[in-house]
Amino acid sequence: MKPKINIHETAFVTASFRMGDVALSKDSYAYLWSERIIEAHAKSYSKAVSSYEPYAHCLRNRYFYDTINKLMAQNNIEVLINFGCGFSMYPYLLDNSLHYIEIDKADVVIHKKEMTSKWEKEGKLPARNISYLEADFNLVSQDELFEQIMALKNGKKSFILLEGVLFFLGKDDTKKLFELFGKLQEPDEYLGSVSFLPQLEKQLVFKKLIDYVEENLEKNERFQYQTVPNEFYINLKGYELIDHQDTLSLSAHYDPKRHLPKEEVLNEHMYLLKKTSIQ
Repeated sequence: MKPKINIHETAFVTASFRMGDVALSKDSYAYLWSERIIEAHAKSYSKAVSSYEPYAHCLRNRYFYDTINKLMAQNNIEVLINFGCGFSMYPYLLDNSLHYIEIDKADVVIHKKEMTSKWEKEGKLPARNISYLEADFNLVSQDELFEQIMALKNGKKSFILLEGVLFFLGKDDTKKLFELFGKLQEPDEYLGSVSFLPQLEKQLVFKKLIDYVEENLEKNERFQYQTVPNEFYINLKGYELIDHQDTLSLSAHYDPKRHLPKEEVLNEHMYLLKKTSIQ
């Protein structure tokens, strides 16, 4: 019987995907997380769900890489707050002038902090100003997390990033999380989020994803397979939706000669929002 993996371990798989096309993803450090068992999980996942998943994750990373770089060049961002940071490497891919706040479950944060510190000392990674926070987004109250972030944010202009998280949360937890974002940010700060549309649930590729998850992941965490309609972002209180992309549109932009069969793509949607009012 093959070993099960935990939800947080999917972050290793995502890192594996990003190193598949560094020219596209711009993640020149994803390889550091590579291990034989992770590569096996990544290949198993791609085979069972969609062979386009590695490409899709490279596109997602590139979109936020380019978006954050652009906003940073315009002096619109001073701190990047990554909720559910997993093993993404944005702090090392982006400018060292930013302050980075990395937030995830304890096991992820502890391991990431240990390894990145080790690689910095070994010269494999450049030195960065990173603060790590442990958090469970399923908790009823996020008051402590709010206080911790506000102390680190210290009035700086922020970009909040939420990718690879909402699929694993319920609607109530999602509502609380976005209420937290609203309290953390001032007008003219930015929020980037990733989710699936409800329409995807009708496609075979989504059913393959659910089947893979239920067969391969340990059932020791709350997990409700959430999809999110566009209206959630359009009507988000205190925010304006200023850009909306998906896997297909990003592919057309970054690799226009490549054809993607829609029915075989686990189409993710990327949303860029700007804070417009104080909550």
